[in-house]
Amino acid sequence: MMSSFKRRFLLFSGFILLLILGFSIAVFLNTDFWALQNSPFESSKLNILVVGYDSLVNGSPRADTIILASIDLKTKDVGLLSIPRDTRVDIPGHGMNRVNASHAFGGIELTDKTLELFLDVPIDYYVETNFNGFAKMVDALGGVEINVSQPFHYVDKAGDLYIDLPAGQQVLNGDEALQYVRYRESIEGDIGRVARQQKFIKAMFKKVLRPDIVMKLPGIYTEVKKTVNTNIPLQDISPFIHLLKDMDMNDFKTIMLPGQPKYINGASYWLADEKELDVVVNNLIRSKEFIRNSRICLGIYNGNGQVGLAGQVSDQLGKYGFVIDRIANADHYNYQETRIKYYDRANEVTALNIQKVLGGKVIYEKSTGEGEKAAANKEDISIIIGNDYNKASEDEITG
Repeated sequence: MMSSFKRRFLLFSGFILLLILGFSIAVFLNTDFWALQNSPFESSKLNILVVGYDSLVNGSPRADTIILASIDLKTKDVGLLSIPRDTRVDIPGHGMNRVNASHAFGGIELTDKTLELFLDVPIDYYVETNFNGFAKMVDALGGVEINVSQPFHYVDKAGDLYIDLPAGQQVLNGDEALQYVRYRESIEGDIGRVARQQKFIKAMFKKVLRPDIVMKLPGIYTEVKKTVNTNIPLQDISPFIHLLKDMDMNDFKTIMLPGQPKYINGASYWLADEKELDVVVNNLIRSKEFIRNSRICLGIYNGNGQVGLAGQVSDQLGKYGFVIDRIANADHYNYQETRIKYYDRANEVTALNIQKVLGGKVIYEKSTGEGEKAAANKEDISIIIGNDYNKASEDEITG
């Protein structure tokens, strides 16, 4: 089982950027591009399922990596929801099982349908590739330069995995890039691997945006067509042109499906936390509030004396993507009503949304200059929790 786990192919968002860029430029260079006057998308939010799978070795391939990418074509925000392959879901026609089994049962189409039902969101398109496809695309790009922090060595003969990378600044070819993103050390495990993947994403994105890469786009496009299976119609790719032109890595928000590991009938699964999952899906996939919230710093203050109250509210609002800049006691504990103070008119809607979660009163307080944060703590919105928060919590429980 450990061997199988270490063979996991963790595909990531850099791939989808490469894919979209390759298709987009091919369309852009086509004379028919100029006839595409209007965006074909009904909504500015586009959900794309990205799946990475192993080659056919021991029967039908199971999905090793599953990412739902949600792109806002107007704001250029990108939300990435990583779905562990052991997530327990109801697969249509097959019952409860790990989500990666859906790929073996019915290919990418069944995985797509399974996740639409599980997450209760529409999935517009899907994209899938295997190990070899990923490596070939990196080679077509001319490799990716990255600083390998330490030597990586690992051999798994049963899993046909051989990793041997020296430390230092270097240009990784496709096979080496695959080794880099698949390596899982014994100490940090997946945490270290995720950090490396994020590092590789930035390096790949930087390479894709280099002016000289235009000369290699025909080769990249050729590899994309040969190694990728997608249901994205060619004419639907053109609206991504403007999105990619101004894309910023800071507009990416990556979240793993919330939950915990659990054994059921002797088999290990990842069980989703339904309440937290609903919050993440609402804000990351159904809307882009989660991403916008991640740019807002909050100060949370205990104004009624209940022990641990500010930390409790911090955890609650953190699920909506906010950055918690400060947790502290208020100047006194006699606040009867929760106060939500904002200092920039641009944050009024956000403050009103927080009011929907916590209750209380929204107050605009002009800072030293419009657009400036609270002078004391550099926060965008200050929240003082009053006694009405306890009452609201009790009503939620008893109601």
